[in-house]
Amino acid sequence: MSKISNRQYARALYEVSLEMEQKNMEITELITAFLAVLKKDHKIKQVDNIIKEFIKIEKEQSGVKDIEITASDELDKKTVEVIKKAFGDKVEETLVVDKTILGGVKVKLGDKIFDASLRTQLERLKYVLYFNN
Repeated sequence: MSKISNRQYARALYEVSLEMEQKNMEITELITAFLAVLKKDHKIKQVDNIIKEFIKIEKEQSGVKDIEITASDELDKKTVEVIKKAFGDKVEETLVVDKTILGGVKVKLGDKIFDASLRTQLERLKYVLYFNN
């Protein structure tokens, strides 16, 4: 028998909670039963990670995209809104300040990184200059 991942537990909880919501049933019974399953499977310590996966699944299903915007300094609201708009209507952002990127921004969406940082642009220029001489 293979191990059940946190995401699989979260997916199961999500799907059952949808069914209960449609039938106007109490969610407390579901949570109690779910915690009993986690206890039986020795996964109680993973409940925080399972909840994070549950939230990710819920956002995915409702079309919300999570992006992480990294900049060398705090960004003003207008700039953040422009960046968010480039990724769609339903976007939630996390802002990260990283002085090492020098300027510009990096945007992470899932496993993709859109890198418009000054540091990366300088590295590319260095590469081009080195190999064109």
